[in-house]
Amino acid sequence: MDYMECLGMQRRLNDLRNEGKVGDVIIATEHEDTYTAGIHFNKESESAYSVPIIRVERGGHLTYHGRGQLVLYFIFNLKDRGINVKQLIEQVQRALNETLRKYGVSGEGRMFKETGVWVGNRKICSIGFAVKGFSTFHGIAVNLNTDLSKFFKINPCDMDAAVMTSLSHETGHEIDEDEFLRMFVGDLSAEFGEEIRTKGCDNIKN
Repeated sequence: MDYMECLGMQRRLNDLRNEGKVGDVIIATEHEDTYTAGIHFNKESESAYSVPIIRVERGGHLTYHGRGQLVLYFIFNLKDRGINVKQLIEQVQRALNETLRKYGVSGEGRMFKETGVWVGNRKICSIGFAVKGFSTFHGIAVNLNTDLSKFFKINPCDMDAAVMTSLSHETGHEIDEDEFLRMFVGDLSAEFGEEIRTKGCDNIKN
């Protein structure tokens, strides 16, 4: 999905969720090459980069989105769930680590400057949420078959691009992205204690 179209959808769903007109929603998608900057990005350094940068509301610094990367955006009402955004991040990290375990990869959830999921000293998942009202938007980006060279055009998460990794890099083979998503949805369902039902994105665009 086009990044800006998806961002507009997130913002609309966030408003609807705060108004109680929709339930919690997760958007699972991928984007063409896109570079975004969160609220901790120093805009004065933007001229140092050769790629267009889209500034958004999420936490964190610069990151890259592209083919082979699974992006999940969470529009969750924190008040209804009785949790804060840190607790939501920890739940998502635990679910992702369970999915990675099925590929023989040991992930570790980290917070603060290193917020994301790491495999040793390599970052496989970037995380950046925003909260408006009582509801979240933005979310996580998991590198499955991602072209890691694209990260070298920026300092992802204000770090050296060499820290980024992908599941295909860690396992040595290409990842079936649909299969990964199915397993991850199952692990998210187990972590949240509720069934996540999947549907086509056309059902939520309006």
